[in-house]
Amino acid sequence: MHTLEQLTTFIAVYEKGSYSAAAKLLRKSRTTVREHVMAFEDGVGYSLFVIEGRKAIPTDKASKLYFQAKVVEKQNRELFHFSQALFDRDVYSVTIVHDVFAPMTMMVNIEEKIRQHYPNITVNWLHRTRPEALEMLNDGSADLALMPNRDMVFPETEVTWRSIANLQLKCFASVSSPLAALQEVTINELQGQTQYLTENFLALDVGFAKVSPRRHVVSNHDLLCELIKRDGWAAMPTDYLLPYLNSGELVELNIKESPIGKGIGLNVFFAIGKDNQQEFADIIDWFEEQGRQFG
Repeated sequence: MHTLEQLTTFIAVYEKGSYSAAAKLLRKSRTTVREHVMAFEDGVGYSLFVIEGRKAIPTDKASKLYFQAKVVEKQNRELFHFSQALFDRDVYSVTIVHDVFAPMTMMVNIEEKIRQHYPNITVNWLHRTRPEALEMLNDGSADLALMPNRDMVFPETEVTWRSIANLQLKCFASVSSPLAALQEVTINELQGQTQYLTENFLALDVGFAKVSPRRHVVSNHDLLCELIKRDGWAAMPTDYLLPYLNSGELVELNIKESPIGKGIGLNVFFAIGKDNQQEFADIIDWFEEQGRQFG
């Protein structure tokens, strides 16, 4: 019968490709890692890796076993986090981190809901990149994170999530841009102009994020809006650009091809078991309720 430590070691070697790299990740000696793998191999009755120099090459059986092992390891960690979350704690403040794709109207409405139902709770809204947000959820300095879905079976850290909305990205440019004068804009024409995109959008690593060879990455949303008032274009959710659209400074471009009309799933992420507490369960439900307005 295998142990959880053997599973964890097998997964680390499989993902890192060597005993040494797995040992560094697990903070164990290379000898210990090798012993755990060998014990696991004895238990299952077949070899899991072929050693070539410093590399540990997974066998076909190891590749088939990996996903199941990953699920068991994940469930074990979830059980631990869930059990720890059962401790009752009074909630005095809620910290919600978000990236540039989180709809502003949604956040304003959630703030109002919290104020109505839990007037004594302080709410903090912090703009963070995805890695920063996940790290904050993991160390407890944030309670919820509002971020796009990356279609991953296993998240980057020990969190869970709810899918709350599907945001449609549209293209925008200055009213004085040559693109604005066109009834239909092609991908080829977009490629001829400077594309401004947020750091978080680029980090999603999706194909439609990279259209123009001239890409300028901007961390600050307000700066991005000011820049495209003067040059180029950007793909963004409409919600964030409403003030500029209403003032007539920016216009939506009618894209002939479909990729730019791409939808991005929006999730609310939280630590496993966080929704055991009524306050957080309510807030998560309100996010789902608000998300229905966006499709």
